[in-house]
Order: sequence, then structure tokens, then C-alpha cells
Amino acid sequence: MGLSKEELDSLMLRLQRGDEKAFEDIYNDTKRGLFAFIFTICKNHETAEDMMQITYIKLRKTIASYKAGANAYAWLYTIAKNTTLNEITKRKREVATDMEDGNAKYGYYTMEDTDTPIMTMMNKVLGDEERQIVTLHVLSGFKHREIAEMLDKPLGTVLWAYNNALSKLKKAIEKENRDEN
Repeated sequence: MGLSKEELDSLMLRLQRGDEKAFEDIYNDTKRGLFAFIFTICKNHETAEDMMQITYIKLRKTIASYKAGANAYAWLYTIAKNTTLNEITKRKREVATDMEDGNAKYGYYTMEDTDTPIMTMMNKVLGDEERQIVTLHVLSGFKHREIAEMLDKPLGTVLWAYNNALSKLKKAIEKENRDEN
């Protein structure tokens, strides 16, 4: 998150007026954090890439409804969250035609297959919401207050979940270190 809220708001307003450079700047500023956030929801690299593309397409289609002074980060992350959750719901209804080859055929794999040891640990010990909060705060640099707004949760709940997640991670890492020695 390199841009301030005000700078991103300004870019959103420029995009409303058709400024293509503004879209490029929005994308470059938000792509890393947005991907990490989406990935915590769907736990699938290919799906996260697809959802990112759809999120940016929806951003372009709905930019006219963006209100000046709104929290542009929260607005964009809400689009991403809703898009991803809708896709997960849709895919749960779908049935693979070849169950034996389903995983390889459709490219399903988890965070454990694609990411760092800490992401693997997060996937093992944290719940979805905890993983989202930690990712938004640590990787994307959002303040807890902003995360509460994005996830439509009370600030106290977000703070509790964040601290609880850190405690779980610490215990898991300590246990892993003890097991290695």
C-alpha cells in the first residue's frame, strides 16, 4: 500500500473521468496486497489470479458509482471479497466430471503448495478470518480500523482476532522449533 487514501481517492476520480494512466497507477499500487487478500479467501493461486482480473474489471465497470472521499481501498477490497466469495459458492455447486483426475485437471491446490513457510503455517493454524486480518495488516499495511471497515467487523473483534492469530502462530512456530531439536 504505497499510496495514501487521499492519493488513491484522487486516482479513482481521475479514472471516473477516463484517465487510463490512473487505472495503471491504481493497479500497480494495489495488485500485491489485493492478490494476497484474495488468496487468503480462496487458497488457490489460479482462482486468486482470476478473481483479481474480475475485480479490476468490476472496478472499471462500477467506477461511476465511486463517491469522492470514500475509502477507495475498502471499496476495492470489498469488490474483491464479494467477487471471490461468490465464485467459491458457485464452484461448490459445480461437480467435477472426472473425480479421479479432478484436482490435476482443474488445477486445484492449496497455499501449502505455492507459498512461503509462514503462509503454510498460517494456513495450518489460522482460520479464514484470522488469515485475512493478518494478511491485510502485515502484507498490505492496512490499519486495524481500516480492516474492520473492510470486513464490516467491530474494531475490537479485529484486534482480538489479530492478537489471537499472532499468539497461535507463535505457539505453532515454537512447537515446530522444539520438534526440530
